[in-house]
Amino acid sequence: MRETSFIRQNEEKWKEFEQVLAGERHAPEKLSDLFIQVTDDLSYARTFYPNRSVRVYLNGLSQRVFFKIYKGKKSKRSRIAEFWLDELPLLLYQARYDLLFSFLLFIMAMAIGMLSCAAEPEFLRSILGDAYVEMTNANIASGDPMAVYKERGEFNMFLGITLNNLIVALITFLFGVFYGIGTIGSLLFNGIMLGTFQYFFIDKGLFGESFLTVWMHGAFEISSIVIAGAAGITMGRGLVFPGTLSRIRSFQIAARRGTSIMIGTVPLFVLAGFIESFMTRYTDAPDLLRGFFIFMCLGFVLFYFVIFPRKKAQGGMEDFLKKQKMNPDQVREVDFSSTKTTGELFTDTFLFFQKNMRPIIRAAVVGAGVFCLGAFAFSKVVVTDLFVFHDYMFGTMRTLPQFFFNENHDWLFYITTLVMTGMAFTAHSLVEKDAPVFEGEEDRSSNHLTVNILNFLKILVVVILLNLILLTNQWFTIILVAFVFSYFFMWSQIMVSEGASVFKGLARNNNLATGNYGPMIGLTFSLLACGILFFFILDSSFLLFGENLLFRLLDYLSMNFLLDDVQGAVFFSITITFIAMFILLLVFGLLVIGSGLQYFSNLEVNEANFLREEIQHIEVGKRIRGLERE
Repeated sequence: MRETSFIRQNEEKWKEFEQVLAGERHAPEKLSDLFIQVTDDLSYARTFYPNRSVRVYLNGLSQRVFFKIYKGKKSKRSRIAEFWLDELPLLLYQARYDLLFSFLLFIMAMAIGMLSCAAEPEFLRSILGDAYVEMTNANIASGDPMAVYKERGEFNMFLGITLNNLIVALITFLFGVFYGIGTIGSLLFNGIMLGTFQYFFIDKGLFGESFLTVWMHGAFEISSIVIAGAAGITMGRGLVFPGTLSRIRSFQIAARRGTSIMIGTVPLFVLAGFIESFMTRYTDAPDLLRGFFIFMCLGFVLFYFVIFPRKKAQGGMEDFLKKQKMNPDQVREVDFSSTKTTGELFTDTFLFFQKNMRPIIRAAVVGAGVFCLGAFAFSKVVVTDLFVFHDYMFGTMRTLPQFFFNENHDWLFYITTLVMTGMAFTAHSLVEKDAPVFEGEEDRSSNHLTVNILNFLKILVVVILLNLILLTNQWFTIILVAFVFSYFFMWSQIMVSEGASVFKGLARNNNLATGNYGPMIGLTFSLLACGILFFFILDSSFLLFGENLLFRLLDYLSMNFLLDDVQGAVFFSITITFIAMFILLLVFGLLVIGSGLQYFSNLEVNEANFLREEIQHIEVGKRIRGLERE
């Protein structure tokens, strides 16, 4: 049926529908019949007139009918009750293995804290601080070991404790954005601290009193931190294991689930703060009463966060999963055939990085390992004196120049140049592998060993020139690098993609960069800003810990491997060096990829090879019923 005939046939009916919808009162039977007829017409229009205005009109009409029918529909329970009785329990069931992992990790951290105190008495003071240890010893000597819970007024104590606990849990959750590693570190830190605290009273023969006092509020407080850890691990797992979804989309879903679980801990923290402020201070209450209260609190947590979700899942998990089910993402490929703005190249760089993350990370790990091996094996001084890392914001970045020139190592410049060349070779090869091949052009995706070695040596020349600039180590060095980086590595991409020699590649690079140098510099500055952000995260204390979080975590790890002071310092130096070089190589690889993609954009601007090839494949047109068809 022609579109005009379809409209004439149903025009009167649609006008009647609009009149019915314009009224304030509607018969339910009439609306139901109206909805069925409109959706039938819409289905027909979608099939035969998908790109015509009649489909848009009927789609809008059907939506109006739907809203008229369902706008006054009330749910059986309020949205708040639905969250606490349906949504949160099912989310907890989905995250049950994350919760179990968080719980076991926290218990293990507590055991580490206790064993570390037993093996090294000074460990206790390094965790709890001298002031707290001395204060508690004085309280024990005065006959009131739990006097710390009685020093402040109830209300002020309630506000301070609740806010502090919420911040700790929020940090534990948000650190899940670092692929779950940050959450694991926070759980280890808090577990070690609790284990150390508990051992302090065990060693004094006061375990019973400390347990009955601390766990009155700790039943809710500690459980909430463990649950917040599960929420952070859930979010991190969405990044590490995206499945059939893109990593960004998987993270969005996992972050929503983790946030909902995190919200579920807020009432527990409020209750914990209230109990610690108003009830824990009564240490002279009967032990049986305090023990029963702890048992009831732990029983509630176990029931609502473990047992109830399992019971709930037995009845409605399938419907819940259907609501959350999402279709797999279509893999978005980088388009090499069009000219790109700086913003588009910036987006494509991260898209390409995400697609090829495994080989890039593998190259960064190998490069960082080779660097550490060469740096520490041939150093003139001991491991701990080769690099000096500073415990303040951007302290690691200030150490990076030592990776290129170090008076305590004669070969460090060459080692750094070698590993950077390996990363640049990996990035250029991946870009060349994904780029399409023109007709008549040799496919270099399966190059033999000789060609790969030649490409590596050509890239080595470019990296040496870059590192010679870095050796200036002045205030203007980073600006100079930003101005020449894209030019240098577009040059190396030309040598890899076109098989040009060093000097022919340089001449070719001059031609392609002419008129496009501004966007090239803009892309480099944008990617450098992202690189600085990575190091900012590495050096950040998040303003709440008062010191570099990475440094603190590495200190605790070295302590719990039962290393002495010298061994712990060596462990710290090697680990922080590996991490710093790993991130440096990742940022460097990101910049090289951006320069490689810039080459293909400039190539299309200057020569339009893809456009010419498409024109050659346009067939003779045929006119069918007045329409031009290929």
